[in-house]
Amino acid sequence: MRWRNAWIVMRKDLDEFKKQKLVIGSIIAMPIVLGVVLPLVMFVPMVTMVPLERPWDVDGLLEIGILPDDARVPWTNQTMENTSFSSTVFSHKILKNTHLNNCIILSCVLDNTTVVDSTIQNSSLSSSFLNNVTVIRSEGTELDGRYILAVSSNLAFTKTKPSDIDQVLPLMFNMVLMIFIIIPATLPTIIATYSIVGEKNNRSLEPLLATPTTDGELLAGKIFSAFIPSMGSTLLAFTLGVVLLDVVLIPKVAYPLLPNLTWILSILLLAPTACLMSVLACVLVSSKVSDVRAAQQLGGFVVMPVVVLMVGVLSGFIFLSPVMIFIFAGLYGCLDLGLFYFVKAIFNRETILTKWT
Repeated sequence: MRWRNAWIVMRKDLDEFKKQKLVIGSIIAMPIVLGVVLPLVMFVPMVTMVPLERPWDVDGLLEIGILPDDARVPWTNQTMENTSFSSTVFSHKILKNTHLNNCIILSCVLDNTTVVDSTIQNSSLSSSFLNNVTVIRSEGTELDGRYILAVSSNLAFTKTKPSDIDQVLPLMFNMVLMIFIIIPATLPTIIATYSIVGEKNNRSLEPLLATPTTDGELLAGKIFSAFIPSMGSTLLAFTLGVVLLDVVLIPKVAYPLLPNLTWILSILLLAPTACLMSVLACVLVSSKVSDVRAAQQLGGFVVMPVVVLMVGVLSGFIFLSPVMIFIFAGLYGCLDLGLFYFVKAIFNRETILTKWT
């Protein structure tokens, strides 16, 4: 294949494409609306309404009130270590590596201590396990346990549940990412379906078919003349969408989340193979029909493999991960290769020249 000839065909088609102002407007506007405006409409309400705080993963935790501003670490005068106590009252003690059961603990410091069926008040806790304990006006860090009532206290536990925003973001990212796969698969139905039948109707195809270019060179030029604008518009929308989503999300999550590895692989592998598959199918349709509207209507069916992926993602059956991206990109790549040779095999310039009316 002489790529120079394919390049000439592509340049010629792109020059024709530049004259279609309405088509150019559609190709730019649709990705912007779907890839930028729609995600912002989805995410802005979420980041303004969904709380960022991560609930503690502690069974039966109940928190009432907050720690007063004048709270401080209690004064202590005795340290007790590596012992166990039951039904005891402690006041102004440092308790390390101890086990307390059914105790009352007042103004103490607890470190690496297990407390069961007890009450703790005006104390400081760290690295401790609490079971069925009431904590009043106290502070604590790196705690664990269950059935805890915290009144006017500030307790931090080692086990946390994902925040609401952490649970929602992966699902929403998946849905938005599918938009950037659908866009390059849909745009060729606007461009590529016109590539042959449109030129035939405008009487500009016959001189091109009469040139010494081979069928492969002609098809390659037609394919890339639709592929480049489709992917260029998609990349523009992708860049704007990623930047704006990060601007919206950074105040909530404190760092940019996009583009992550899945998004990068999708735009580099999955989107181009989906776009190329759509272009090939649309060129095939355009070479077999004699009306632009019929070509565009039939071209809508060529995105079905991408629609199947979209349905799987939206239903939760498929989660887009780097491995899944490689699988579908490989599948689409094989379909692209087979479809190219099929289109080349059935493309007949003599039939186009002599039998179309």
